[in-house]
Amino acid sequence: MKKIYASILAFGVAFGATAQMAQQSAQLVKGITNSSTIALEQSVSTPSVFAAGDTIGGLYYDFSVSANWTFGNEAGTTGSWVIGTDAPSGDFPIDVILSATAANGFALYDSDLLCGTDNAFVQMANPVDLSGEASVAIRFQQYYSKFQDQTFVEVSTDGTNWTSYEVNAAVAVNAGTDNPDELEVNISGVAANQPQVWVRFRFMGACDYAWMIDDVVFVEGAASDLAMNDVWHGDIINAFEYQQIPLAQAREVVIGATCENRGAVAQTNAIYTFDISDGSSSVASGTFPANNVSMASTAYDTTWYDSGFTPSELGDYTVTVSVASDEVDEVPGNNEEISAFKMTNNIYAHDDEDNIEFIFTGGDIDGTTTSNEFKVGVYYEMSAAANLTAVQVAFGRLTTTTACIVEVFESSDLSNALATTVYDILPSEVGSGGVSILVDILIEDGEGILLDADVIYLISIGNTGEGEELYIEASAGDADNGQLRYGPFGVGGSIDWYTGYTTSPTIRGNFDATISVEENEDVSGVTIYPNPTTDNLNINFVSKEDQNVTINVIGVDGGLVFSENLTTKVGQASRTTVDFANLAKGIYMVQLVGANSSLTERVIVQ
Repeated sequence: MKKIYASILAFGVAFGATAQMAQQSAQLVKGITNSSTIALEQSVSTPSVFAAGDTIGGLYYDFSVSANWTFGNEAGTTGSWVIGTDAPSGDFPIDVILSATAANGFALYDSDLLCGTDNAFVQMANPVDLSGEASVAIRFQQYYSKFQDQTFVEVSTDGTNWTSYEVNAAVAVNAGTDNPDELEVNISGVAANQPQVWVRFRFMGACDYAWMIDDVVFVEGAASDLAMNDVWHGDIINAFEYQQIPLAQAREVVIGATCENRGAVAQTNAIYTFDISDGSSSVASGTFPANNVSMASTAYDTTWYDSGFTPSELGDYTVTVSVASDEVDEVPGNNEEISAFKMTNNIYAHDDEDNIEFIFTGGDIDGTTTSNEFKVGVYYEMSAAANLTAVQVAFGRLTTTTACIVEVFESSDLSNALATTVYDILPSEVGSGGVSILVDILIEDGEGILLDADVIYLISIGNTGEGEELYIEASAGDADNGQLRYGPFGVGGSIDWYTGYTTSPTIRGNFDATISVEENEDVSGVTIYPNPTTDNLNINFVSKEDQNVTINVIGVDGGLVFSENLTTKVGQASRTTVDFANLAKGIYMVQLVGANSSLTERVIVQ
């Protein structure tokens, strides 16, 4: 089996091909970002990638015309690139590329499917005329995961002799690029002012993952162009990066910055400048040198820096990083990137609530595996001990199952759950029309479970119904691979926990101590949360008999601001949500009136 199999990594152990700490149960398969048993759906439109005027002479290829390309091999190998719309489909497939024109076709080398010796290229069938172009770059969309292979952009002026530019060399073993990732290679040294130029993409390896190419364009290249590629606000190598962090779990902001030299000349004395702001003012700033301070054309740098800043206040934070060198940058617009996160009272989240783009299923595509063999989970590391009272989840619009299983594990033992909750999903709790509905599932009947400091936990959601589909909404680009999936993703369909995925499912830890359970002679299991609230208030209860239960919300002046009547059956779980977003701040009374009695709780609207 070609991929690296190891045990789950504990906190402080680097992901990738570094030393690994043996733990129990789970297997690690870095670089897998999807499986053929996991359906992926894009639920938002993809914007155009290239700005007007970028291209040279309209030289743009979206792979909609396969005749524009030819295929070949080096060193006696036989594997071939293909042009089409099918996703990779080997034993360890990655997602389909999410390029702007993927529906028109893209180029794919599926090394995982071919699983032989690879040295294959896809090449422009006809040369282009770049006469009079003093500086030229090739820009394209890609999606790629790395194992043992190498990937190249190659350029020729005679169709026989080729100059190779290695790309993706900085990608770690069993890791991958963004999907999609925009890459630019300055080819001026070979192609500038040439009357005929061929470009090809070559994959060299053996039984690796896959490389997909789309939207290839010739652009005017700059002599000096140092460009930022990405910024992180958490250590994704030794730990995890979170988008929402409870203040009690605050940790030092560790800045990760990566850039590339897209220009034709070397860049010297590369340096990063950072600023951390809390939405209104700067709270930390400074500079740090790049690891690769002198970068040749097409070279990369990735540098990690301990900022020394630990957030101590609630709010939205933004980390801004820019890069510069001794040379005068001709394209200053790409010298800066940002990374944002939120410090909260009680919500711990990997997903970006403003970037929910994907829905994936724990169901089965080919009918060979029962759907209740699938789970998806997210790692959470605890800086301080805290009581996990609920798991907050967003069910995708294609969910058909009526129940799910919520489990909490310690990362060192994924075979024994510390807490298990079976939750009945109401149709009203399933998102639709691009609207996400956040549902809080109580742990241990609202009593919660204590999570210890300096321990990593996994919170997972699983399916209970065979043949039914459970979808969890997610956001893209979770570079720390903090997600695990349980299912038949191993060789021969072996079932276990696997990691390496780069989406962030909306499975959040809720440490709200105000979630409590009340009851009287009419109802039990009454939970009213969050309290205080700023917008929506959730009200849950179980009826003790067949009856009508009226829910009233009353202002401090005695005025009725909300009322709803629910017809319930004995043992039936009922839920409703009250929208407080347009109500004045202050104190309100929430009243549940049953057949024989009433129950009243005070709620604060902030």
